Amino acid sequence: MNEVNPAAQRGSGEGLCPTERRGVEQRHTSIKVIGANQNNLKNVDVEIPRDQLTVVTGVSGSGKSSLVFDVIYGEGQRRFLESISNFAKGRINQVKKPDVKYVRGLSPVVSIEQKKGNFNPRSTVGTVTDIADYLRLLYATVGVGECPICAHPLHQVNAPRLAEHIASLPEGTVVELRVPTQRIPGTDYKHLFETIRKKGYKRLLVDGEPFNLSEKRELDEQVTYEMEIIVETFTVKPGIHMHISKTIEAAMISLADSIMMRVEVIGRDASAGTDAAASRSATDAKILKKFYDKYTCPVHHYVLCELQAFHFSFNNDDSACNTCMGIGKSHVVEERFVIDNPDKSVYEGCFRQSVLKKPWRDSYTGVVLYSVSQQFNVSLHTPFNKLKQRERDILLYGTKGERVEFILPPDSKKERHWLVGRGWPWGGIIGDINWHYKQWLRNADKGWDPDFIKDVMIETTCPDCSGGRLKKSRLSVKVGGKNIHELSAMQLVAFCDQLKNTKFTGHNQEVAESIARELIKRVELLIDVGLYYLNLGRRSDSISGGEMQRIKMSTQISSELMGMLYIMDEPSIGLHPRDSAKVIDIMKKLRDIGNTVIVIEHDLETMKNADYLVEIGPGPGIHGGTVMASGTCAQMEANPASMTGGYLSGTREIALPATRRGTTDRFITLMGARENNLKNITVDIPLGIFVCVTGVSGSGKSTLVYETLFKQIEVLKRAARIKPGDHDLLLGYDEITHIINIDQSAIGRNSKSNPATYVGIYDQIRKLFAATDDALAKGFVLLDFSLTHANGTRCEHCTGDGTITTSLQFMADIEMTCPVCKGARFNEDGLEVRWNGKNISEVLNLTVEEARAFFADHKYISHKLGIMDDLGLGYMTLGQSSTTLSGGEAQRVKLAWELAKIKRGSHNLYILDEPTTGLHIADIEKLLISINKLVDSGHSVLVIEHNLDVIKSADYIIDLGPDGGDNGGEIVAQGTPEEVAKNKRSHTARFLKSELKK
Repeated sequence: MNEVNPAAQRGSGEGLCPTERRGVEQRHTSIKVIGANQNNLKNVDVEIPRDQLTVVTGVSGSGKSSLVFDVIYGEGQRRFLESISNFAKGRINQVKKPDVKYVRGLSPVVSIEQKKGNFNPRSTVGTVTDIADYLRLLYATVGVGECPICAHPLHQVNAPRLAEHIASLPEGTVVELRVPTQRIPGTDYKHLFETIRKKGYKRLLVDGEPFNLSEKRELDEQVTYEMEIIVETFTVKPGIHMHISKTIEAAMISLADSIMMRVEVIGRDASAGTDAAASRSATDAKILKKFYDKYTCPVHHYVLCELQAFHFSFNNDDSACNTCMGIGKSHVVEERFVIDNPDKSVYEGCFRQSVLKKPWRDSYTGVVLYSVSQQFNVSLHTPFNKLKQRERDILLYGTKGERVEFILPPDSKKERHWLVGRGWPWGGIIGDINWHYKQWLRNADKGWDPDFIKDVMIETTCPDCSGGRLKKSRLSVKVGGKNIHELSAMQLVAFCDQLKNTKFTGHNQEVAESIARELIKRVELLIDVGLYYLNLGRRSDSISGGEMQRIKMSTQISSELMGMLYIMDEPSIGLHPRDSAKVIDIMKKLRDIGNTVIVIEHDLETMKNADYLVEIGPGPGIHGGTVMASGTCAQMEANPASMTGGYLSGTREIALPATRRGTTDRFITLMGARENNLKNITVDIPLGIFVCVTGVSGSGKSTLVYETLFKQIEVLKRAARIKPGDHDLLLGYDEITHIINIDQSAIGRNSKSNPATYVGIYDQIRKLFAATDDALAKGFVLLDFSLTHANGTRCEHCTGDGTITTSLQFMADIEMTCPVCKGARFNEDGLEVRWNGKNISEVLNLTVEEARAFFADHKYISHKLGIMDDLGLGYMTLGQSSTTLSGGEAQRVKLAWELAKIKRGSHNLYILDEPTTGLHIADIEKLLISINKLVDSGHSVLVIEHNLDVIKSADYIIDLGPDGGDNGGEIVAQGTPEEVAKNKRSHTARFLKSELKK
């Protein structure tokens, strides 16, 4: 008889008394964190209930992310990765063990962080969600093509069926298979011919004439020919079906860049016993008509090959547009950048140096320019702005196809030039730049980076594919009358309606309906989380952190997993109060199917809907790291130790401003704005006050403020090489000195950049150290105290990082303190230099709050530190790596820099996009004080915001809507908060009204 293992019994709860069994069950009803000391956490013990929605809140920098992400998520992920094989570990980045005694009650954990979209320009909403894969599959299954000449509909046919159809022709019929081809832009015919040879073909038709690649023949590079590859010519006879099928299959693979094939019946084989005249008989005419009507275009004889999903992938070289390489954007020459000095002639240097480098007279361009000037009577000695329009167009855009005979300039230093005696049409200076750009695209991996791309070109929609990313042949394939780009560009609601109304027919009907159902299901999940205004073709780098987080949430819901632990970081970011309820419902759905959801959040509405709250505090940085309160919403409201509880109960709030600044006669007027979904609107933006742009997500706020207003002023003020959003006119920009965008991008890209460097106080600190007697005695200068300067005082073993990171194959990367400098980042000689009792390393380790007191006698440094402290950044250390700062922290550091350099007499326009990101309500009060300081100093502030505390504190509101996407882009309301609150059409007004009544 087998004995029962007592340990196994106890592990499962069997064989225990009722009291013991309840203890086992209790251990599995909560997540216990014991002794957490990660970052600023102070030996935290906390218990979070499982299978509930828990919100962790607290002021910025208090330790919320350290507890939730570094400890709970980090430990959960680490334990899972420890359970896999070493082979698998070697292919996955391992996680370092957090500084905690133990964590119990963990489940498989999924982190849905607030991160910006993928910065790869090929990444889209469709690719991030994998919906694009289903969409490509749908087009490959039931896509209907068009004849490239007459747009006759073509249904797909595979190699065996086409071969069988060809073999059904009368014996002796001669059939030729052809595939259209052309040069790739930026390449020559030699490159094309070499490519065709490598694919195994050598016979072509060039403008209908035979052309054999085995013969030495050249084509005029300046002429565009109609070209076809002859795949094979064969005579129909018994048993040829298999040969034809294999030939077609091979062509479909080797010539994958073309999905069209031409099938031409070119006559009868005389040796088969039928004379040539018979091929023109009425009987043959009927046979041919029936043959061509079956699969091909009856007139032009094109057939659509069998399609695969990769045929619609813009990441596939054979399918991507040849001009933009599948990105949808291309660079075009901006004429205003080509001419540097319009008051000078060509010989005097009117063109930008990167366009026409000196000396250029004996170069290719020099000979061409001289030849053009002689043949077309264009003066190269007359100032460019004095030339006639026709003469300017010839220099910039060429001869419009007219041939140029090249001659050598009389002052040439060369006796002979390879161009002399030749001739061809010239595309002009701009045409030459475009040709070089296409060459560069083809050879971008060879390290050549031409200056003119940055100097004279701007990014715009690809002129060849119009942003479709794919070859025209792919874009001619349609489902329900839409090609894949048109469907991907539709707003998600319209996308679903289109698929629901599309009727599929044919032998693949059942498969197509199954794919369509899956597509609709996944897209509807995106709509449910408030992203109805997006489209699948939207680039990921244009997606905000909040939007990306909601996209990931929809993906998790579709998985329908239970027993999981979901960690989220401020999912309400970027959401209008109208839409926040949708995200709350999503989190509740995840909870209700049996998951534990832990959310870092500052939104009061989310807290009120949570099952449990945990507040970390009481302050930021070294002043935080303690659990101040925990419990239900009602318990938090009643707890005097909870700062958040006061805001929940209404006993604490951000008060309305005592007075509002009135508008003056100073405005910036933007007329006819129509970029993206803007409906040709004209908007007046008052200056000298605090203006807030509001509206539901996707209503057009960022398009109006950043894409159009900011970029146009940058162009007008600084001649910036950017393209503003489409609009008619901008007036009043001369009323401001500069326009400054204070965004949430990083303040530096390497580990050595830090807040002290960004706000400009590190230079002053280094001056103080360089002026000490110890530094002078050792021969140190200001530069020697820089973390980026080699052979100074920094530690060369860790190059000033203070840590050494060792990458291990199947274990987590080990980051250890530098054994030489012990984390100080400077060498011994540098650390011996002291100012006011501290060395340079100790100063960089001071918090902003500590440093403010330390440099109290230094007016310049203490002034800037005071501003940072007032913005709630007192917990941040001076030398903290910029790579560790959140987007909200980076934005406040930038705001501190701008506040510190206010100049009298200047009038700047400051733009902030959702500055409340990552801010507790107590921190928002500090932010509003700083914004009002800018305005009181004579500047204008324009803020895009959803937070009602900021909106109600503004002097003036411009509300866009009424909805998002196609239903947005209009000005719904404008005026003071009180005036906007009366507007019955505005969604913002509905929520603002209740805030103003408090």
